[in-house]
Amino acid sequence: MVNRLMGKWVKGFCNGRFSKDCIASNSPTRSLRRVACSDRFTDSPSSAGKPIHPPRRASRFTDKKGVTLVELMITLVIFTIVISMIYSVFNAFIKQATSERKTAKTEMDVINVAWPLLKEIQTAGFGVPTTGTCSSTISVSSDVLTIHSTAAGNNQYAGKWGYVGTSCVLSTTDIPSGENVVVLNSTDRSRIERTTVSASNALSSTCGTQVNNIAYWTPYSAVGDLECYETKYSLQDYTTDRPAMCAPDTATEKVKKLSRSYSPTTAASWDPMLDCLRDLAYRFGCISSAGALTWQAGTDCGTSKLRLIKVGMIVQNSTRRDFQVPTPITLFEDLSGQSKSVTLSDEQRYYKWRTIEQTILLKNLE
Repeated sequence: MVNRLMGKWVKGFCNGRFSKDCIASNSPTRSLRRVACSDRFTDSPSSAGKPIHPPRRASRFTDKKGVTLVELMITLVIFTIVISMIYSVFNAFIKQATSERKTAKTEMDVINVAWPLLKEIQTAGFGVPTTGTCSSTISVSSDVLTIHSTAAGNNQYAGKWGYVGTSCVLSTTDIPSGENVVVLNSTDRSRIERTTVSASNALSSTCGTQVNNIAYWTPYSAVGDLECYETKYSLQDYTTDRPAMCAPDTATEKVKKLSRSYSPTTAASWDPMLDCLRDLAYRFGCISSAGALTWQAGTDCGTSKLRLIKVGMIVQNSTRRDFQVPTPITLFEDLSGQSKSVTLSDEQRYYKWRTIEQTILLKNLE
């Protein structure tokens, strides 16, 4: 009777919230509780004869959801928009970098080519006598500028000179023996003679009228040569060497290259100097005996004297852009009655153009 009552009590206790702790190792009724707890599965009317299984664990994939087609399409659209934005930014960056590269190239060309060209023009008349084959120191014809100078070449002795002293010994050792010189009168620049320099740094010819005058190195080396360099500058059409970045041509609006030719003969040998020019022009300054300055397109100053030359050029300064520049472009705006307007084609207006103007004093024509 006591065991039955105790078993019911333990059974009820095991059916409570502490049922998992009913088998306590330090309980005095340990064996009785074990029996009572085991009876909970057999004495209950609802579970009689049925095996009791522990609750199943949920499948690892039961709570995970898939991606619908709509969600996938939205993701693809967003991804496409983001990629398009990145491409647009990258493409704009490439265009800007290309334009800046062209601008930098033009600036370097101006520094390395255009300004030395202007300095070379400044030497017109250097070592040139007032008579003879080189007497026409500067001229322009069909937009081709021609200058005569002993200093306008690439020879290492170009521009060298010295005074002829006693016994016709030169005041300088810059002109070595064997080189040719032309001796000019120091007062009126008339030609005295052409001769060579001897090993003793003296003129090899009979010494006489050369003393107290000036000897200039000359590129003359054979019969038929000039006693100076004939240097020419001209805008020329492209044939097969046209740069891809140059603006396109039309029948009347040409983009050309600046070329230079220098030779001790009258035969021209052209070398390219500067690419993508729209125009090259010159204006010449004549000073009268009263000191009045007038500008004109030709070199013939009449009774006045040619003292200045103004060079103007229009150089492409960018690759093609998305907007147009104004047209026409005007050179020599500051010269009254001597300005020149250059028209750009519709396509050429999508390119940036730089105007370069420089006034050069012709010191050797004084």
